[in-house]
Amino acid sequence: METTRMHLSSPRARRLAAGATAVALGATIAAAAALGAAPANAASADVTDASLSWSLSNEANAGAYFGGCNFLSAGVAGNSGASAPWTATNPSPGYAASAGNVSIAYPTTAGGTSTPTFATKCQTGDGTTVTPATSTRGVLTLAEGTGTVDAAAGTADIAWDGGFTVAFYGGLTYWSAEDPELHVAADGTGELTATVSGYAASRDGGSWAPLTPRTVHLATLTDVDVTSTGITVSPDWQGVEPASATSLNKTNADWGSWPADFVDFQNETGQSSYWYTSGANDAAAKKPQPISIAYTAAEAPTPEPTTPVTPEPTTEPSEPGTPEPTTEPSEPGTPEPTTEPSEPGTPEPTTGPTAGPTTEPTTAPTTPAPSISTGGTTTFTVGDSVPLRAEGLPTATKYSIVLHSDPVVLGTVTTDADGAFATSVVIPADTPAGAHTIAVESSDGTAVVSLAITVTADGTVVVDPVDTTTAVTTGAAVNTGGTVSGTSALPWIGLSAVAVVALGSVAFIAYRRRVTQQD
Repeated sequence: METTRMHLSSPRARRLAAGATAVALGATIAAAAALGAAPANAASADVTDASLSWSLSNEANAGAYFGGCNFLSAGVAGNSGASAPWTATNPSPGYAASAGNVSIAYPTTAGGTSTPTFATKCQTGDGTTVTPATSTRGVLTLAEGTGTVDAAAGTADIAWDGGFTVAFYGGLTYWSAEDPELHVAADGTGELTATVSGYAASRDGGSWAPLTPRTVHLATLTDVDVTSTGITVSPDWQGVEPASATSLNKTNADWGSWPADFVDFQNETGQSSYWYTSGANDAAAKKPQPISIAYTAAEAPTPEPTTPVTPEPTTEPSEPGTPEPTTEPSEPGTPEPTTEPSEPGTPEPTTGPTAGPTTEPTTAPTTPAPSISTGGTTTFTVGDSVPLRAEGLPTATKYSIVLHSDPVVLGTVTTDADGAFATSVVIPADTPAGAHTIAVESSDGTAVVSLAITVTADGTVVVDPVDTTTAVTTGAAVNTGGTVSGTSALPWIGLSAVAVVALGSVAFIAYRRRVTQQD
């Protein structure tokens, strides 16, 4: 034991140990970088404030030949006891414009919204009573949705607490949906499901019985674009052909249906033919309107590759009580170990391991340029709700959405903390055929971003495919900004770790050369 202690405390032994320590230090940092630079699910983010806005269909908000109108109501309605129009007191709970996380609003021509009441539920936001050919364009909103989104992978799982009711013919027949859930897969397909309940009814009042609650698809989805700020998508419709849609009419080129299990349920409520094309020209009224979902995605934790404490590679191990190696006595003429010469061009080992990696992984993503899109859907009809999603704008700023060339204000929005917004606007039914522009304008009338559209003679609204493609592409690049930052750091960290190992090896070789010369 005595011989061993004397050997370890000799200058030659300490120099050998210092070289080995440098090599081991480099290997340790390399391992730490490899572990710390690639956390699982780095792109996945939690959301706690997701809002879903949807009109369901124009038919669900239209005037009716009996009972005044079809309408949306917040909350799950109680049992009215018979197939009859609702009153202010029956059912109970009955009509409501808000209930928990659910609310109903009617847009106005000035771009705002109004809150309907039982007395005004069959009037537009401007106070005009609707007819079977017009709609209140009511918008249902579910707030406070929670879940996860991964914009890089294109996946999302969000759930909402709360319910709503859809009544036809003033309440002659109605059903409710509770606790919707959205699931989007990496291939862009998705579904919106909910637990539905209601009553078996007939318009002549001959039957009335509670139905067994069940989970059905409110919408099936294709080509869903999941971004870091929201989702806008038009549910599947065209070409959908449920077996239970016995009177499906395929005369119109846009014929289609809501999901099969949803139509099966509506066969029991008495509403089935209102959810698929049963006439030659009713597709525009019955097809599902776009779904808009907005949220704030919490950023994934930034990896900390420098978390392990990095010891100075020049600090030599010593026994307790041994002076620091930079001050201990050395052999006559021998320079201090920390200043001994190294090979030409070899950097000092004290500068290698503590370079750049402490700042690279946290570099902020580049601010995106303003962009706007309709969520991938490029064809609408005048009078439809057109979803709009914009990114790259100043935060917490109010804008007007204006249709040109004859200016018509379609609505107002305020950007969120990420400089984005998601909303829906309606292209007026009297918009003349020709080229138009939907512009997002600041308070002084300056257009900060715009979207070109063309209205055809038959009322079809076609979104400029160049503008839409550009906006979607730009958004995708922005959404992966955080992931790109974290990923781009990997090769840098790896090279730094290799450099540390190399420096340690050089230091070790230098020590060996010196020792050999002295020995």
